[in-house]
Amino acid sequence: MTANKKTVRPPCTRRLTKEHRDEHGASQLPAFGVLTLGFALACVGMAFPWPEWRQMWLFCAALFFAAKAVVLPDHSVLAFTLFWPGLDAQAFNRGVKAHRRLVLSGMFNFGIGLALIFIAARRVPSSFAGTWVAMIGFVLALHCGVFTLLAAWWRSLGRDVAPLMEAPLLAGSVTEFWGRRWNNAFRDVAHAILFKPVTRRFGAVAGMWAVFIASGVAHELVISVPARAGFGGPTLYFALQAFAMSLERGCPIKSTLFWRLRALAILLAPLPLLFHTPFVMNVCHPFFQAIGALP
Repeated sequence: MTANKKTVRPPCTRRLTKEHRDEHGASQLPAFGVLTLGFALACVGMAFPWPEWRQMWLFCAALFFAAKAVVLPDHSVLAFTLFWPGLDAQAFNRGVKAHRRLVLSGMFNFGIGLALIFIAARRVPSSFAGTWVAMIGFVLALHCGVFTLLAAWWRSLGRDVAPLMEAPLLAGSVTEFWGRRWNNAFRDVAHAILFKPVTRRFGAVAGMWAVFIASGVAHELVISVPARAGFGGPTLYFALQAFAMSLERGCPIKSTLFWRLRALAILLAPLPLLFHTPFVMNVCHPFFQAIGALP
């Protein structure tokens, strides 16, 4: 007497029902729409003789929406896409309430940033140096100010979002700066689509290098292409950062003043490779003139 054997089809080989296929197709539609929007913005930036600074913002928006398309959540798609600059969709759909510290931090950074843009930059006699002062103020006002206040607002509504910047000047190492304190939105999407798959196949060092080379290429698009010069500088800058992080592996780093100054030196010394003179004078200077920050 032979026992009946029940054959079980592995989950990965099961056929999707019509309902599952319809649901899967519907979930792809928002991502396709967002990706199409990013592609359209990139085409507009290349097709028309825009001022360099407008072209820069179009390319930034194109990359932003392309990244959004990769990590869209299952719901709250519109809010996540248009009203939050972060790229951690899972955190956006988690619940949390603490936000008061972010409000104070965001207001402080926003105020200092505006003062640098509209007051201090005008008082610098050199147009090149004045543009740099305005650029620093812009990062403080937007990335550390507005985006932090936006994070506080979403957290007050119960969304577990984190600010894009986490006190970058307190980084004790280059690894801590790029991994936890600077532009967490890019870190989130790069970790998902580059670091993890490359690491699984070639190891963590290769995954880290892949992320930084990709970052260099992305910055070439939004910095060197609008400036029409300085090509290779942004990629070299991020390659140097990847090299510094490789040297830090296994190094007993401590959160002391020495290590913080060392990290800042590595981050700031090659900064002219990233924000090269053609970008500063051909893109940023006209932008700050257009908003009334510089004469």
